[in-house]
Amino acid sequence: MKHPFHIVCCLPLLLVSCTLYSPKPLDLSRDTAEWQQLSARMCEETPLTLNKLHEIGLLLNPELNQARLNYARSTAVAEFAGLWNDPGISAELRQVREADATNRGVGLSLTLPVTGLPGLAKKVAECYKQEDYAAMQAKERAYLVQLDTLRFSVMSTHAKLHLMQSRVKQLAEEQNQAQRMHELGEMEFADFQVICRRLNDGQKELQEMEQEHLQTHLEMVKLLGLHPDQREVELDGHLPAAIPAAVPQPDMQMLLQHPALKAAMAAHDTSEAELQREIRKQYPELEIGPGFEHDGGDSKVGVGIGMNLPIWNRNKEGVAQATATRAIKEYDAVLAWRDLLQTSVSLGDMQKLLLQHCRAEQERVARLSAAEKQQEKLYAIGETKLPAVADARQEAYLRRLNYIDCLTKLLSTQVELQYLNPDCIAK
Repeated sequence: MKHPFHIVCCLPLLLVSCTLYSPKPLDLSRDTAEWQQLSARMCEETPLTLNKLHEIGLLLNPELNQARLNYARSTAVAEFAGLWNDPGISAELRQVREADATNRGVGLSLTLPVTGLPGLAKKVAECYKQEDYAAMQAKERAYLVQLDTLRFSVMSTHAKLHLMQSRVKQLAEEQNQAQRMHELGEMEFADFQVICRRLNDGQKELQEMEQEHLQTHLEMVKLLGLHPDQREVELDGHLPAAIPAAVPQPDMQMLLQHPALKAAMAAHDTSEAELQREIRKQYPELEIGPGFEHDGGDSKVGVGIGMNLPIWNRNKEGVAQATATRAIKEYDAVLAWRDLLQTSVSLGDMQKLLLQHCRAEQERVARLSAAEKQQEKLYAIGETKLPAVADARQEAYLRRLNYIDCLTKLLSTQVELQYLNPDCIAK
C-alpha cells in the first residue's frame, strides 16, 4: 500500500498546467514610434473625409480603446467563470512508538455545489460581459456625436477665418482711402476714427479667430487619437451652402434601442444576477471527504460529510449591498430613459428655432448684400461717400458671421438628433 500513498503525495508536482508569469515592461519609445507610423499611414490620403474620420477615430481614440479593453477583460473572465472549487487532498503520517508502527492516511475534500453557485457565477460573469459590451457601444455612439460636431466646428472656424481675413484686408484699404481723404479735408475726423477703429477691432477679432481655429484643429487631432505630428492634416468638406432640411425627431421605439439606454439596462441586469448570487450564498454547500487510512496493519476506508450552519451570518451584508446596488442601477436606467426623452424633445424644439433663425439670417444677409452692392455702385460713380459704403460693408459682414454661427448650431443639433436614431447614418 506504499505506492498509492507516495503517488498521492506527489500529485502537486504534476500540476504543470498552471499559468506562468511573463513580464511585460513598458517601452514608451517603441509605443511612440508605432503611434507615429500608424498615424502617418492613416493620414496618407488627405484631405480626410467624414468616413475616414470615423475610421481613424474608432480605431485610435484612447477612451474607446479603454472600453474595448474592459470588454476583453470581462470576456476572458466569463470564459472561465463558474468552475467548481478544486478538490483538496491531505496526507497524514503517525508514528506509534510503543508498537513501533507507522499509521498513514489520505483524505480527499470535495465541495458539491448543491446551491448552484458556480452556475450563478457564470451568469454574473456573462452579465458583466454584456454590460461592458453595451457600454462600449454607448461610448462609440457618443464619440461619433462628438466627432461630427467638432468637425462642423472646424468648418465654421475655417469659414469665419476666411471671411475675417478678407474683411481685414478690405478694412485696411478703407483706412488708406480714408486717410488720404482726411488729409485733403474731404472727410471729417469722426468718420476717419470710425474706420480706424473698425480696422483695429477687425484685426483683434482675426487674431482671436486664428487662435480658435488652431484650438479646434488640435482638438480634432487629439479626439481622433492621432500623433501630434499630424496636427496640420486637412479635413474635407465645407459648411453647406443652403440650409439643411429638418431631421426627423425619433419616436419612443427608436429611443428604446439607443446604446446608452441598453448600457443602463445591462447594468441593471448585472445587479439582478449579483443579488441572486448573494442570496444563494446564505445556504450551505455540501462537502464530501472520502479517505483512506492504514492503521496497525488494517486498511480503512471512510466518507465524511460536512456543511456550514448559517446561524448568525447568512450573508446579510452581501445581500444588503447587492439589494442597494440593484436599486441604484434601476434608478440609473430610469434616469437614462428620462434623459433620452428630454433630450429628444429639447433637440426637436431647438432645431425648429434654429431653422427659423437661419432662414431669418439668410434673408438679412441677402438684403444687406444687395444694399452693399448698391452702395458700391453708387460709390463707383461718385453718388455716395466712403463712410456710407463702409457702413454697408460692415453690416453685411456682421450678418454673414452671425449666419455662420446659427448654421453651425443647427448642424450640431441635427447631428445629435441623427444619432438618437438607432439606424442613423452619418452624412
